[in-house]
Amino acid sequence: MAAGSKESLLRTMDAIITELEQEGLINKYFRLSSQLKEVNGPYFFANLLLTFISDTHNALMEIAKLLDEEFVNFDALDQIAIKLKGSASCIGLVCISRACANLRCGIDVKSHIGLKMKSNTSSEGYMQD
Repeated sequence: MAAGSKESLLRTMDAIITELEQEGLINKYFRLSSQLKEVNGPYFFANLLLTFISDTHNALMEIAKLLDEEFVNFDALDQIAIKLKGSASCIGLVCISRACANLRCGIDVKSHIGLKMKSNTSSEGYMQD
């Protein structure tokens, strides 16, 4: 790659990162992650993002599968949300990290509602005996 095209690519990437930071979608950790280099070559960050995208896709597919179950396993959902939130936070993807935090709040609320409903149903059955 010619030096001029490399510099142009770096400027473009910097402009995109700045715009995403201003929109609040990413934070400084994304920029820091983008500057990571590996001894074996300049593709560390690109590979990091590809791995994150693949892992996120798998996590979202697992979430969809869990939500399609008749009885939702909230503990499994919560574990996936924790992992995804941590991964996103590590590389500065604020929007995904926030979405996972919101998902965890929803999981907490729904699991407590489910426990109350189950508890009420059990006690109603007990009272009728």
